[in-house]
Amino acid sequence: MLAVSALRSNSSGLMSPSTEPVPSPQKLFRLLDAGHISREEFQRLMAVHARELIEEMEQSRKNPVMAWMHQLFNRREAARWSGGHGETLVREILLALADEETFPPSRWLWNASHPHVPLHVFFRAREMPRFRFVKLRASAQAVTVEIEHGGSDTAPPVREEFYLRRYRDMRLMVERRAMLG
Repeated sequence: MLAVSALRSNSSGLMSPSTEPVPSPQKLFRLLDAGHISREEFQRLMAVHARELIEEMEQSRKNPVMAWMHQLFNRREAARWSGGHGETLVREILLALADEETFPPSRWLWNASHPHVPLHVFFRAREMPRFRFVKLRASAQAVTVEIEHGGSDTAPPVREEFYLRRYRDMRLMVERRAMLG
């Protein structure tokens, strides 16, 4: 409940800059189902996610050539990993990362299990903030993936290595992670 109270808006209805980021839609659904947030608060917080998507669409519309190039890079990135390891495994990895609450890109990966959402929309190969796989090693019960994420015009992206394990319910889950230099 403390995390939810930290997400309360200021009097203008906008998120104040000092508050922590809005939880991922997946976490918001869990909070709503558990009764920790009201339906109105859920809708208000989901509207923050919707505004972020709309802003990104507006940026794409302002520069359609650059947006098209980024889409090509992202499609190539998705094809590279799904071609070598299968789309199902890549989606499982993205879904396991979405469950990792302290992983900043998790808020954009929440619907990775939906096959009607193209795989390339989850990758950001060249644009900032970046999200891409660097290395991927998979076996039947475990996956090790090195990911580059975040960054801005002034700060470089961060690299992390995740070790995921397949549990009895056949779901991949993050077992451990490490920052890379």
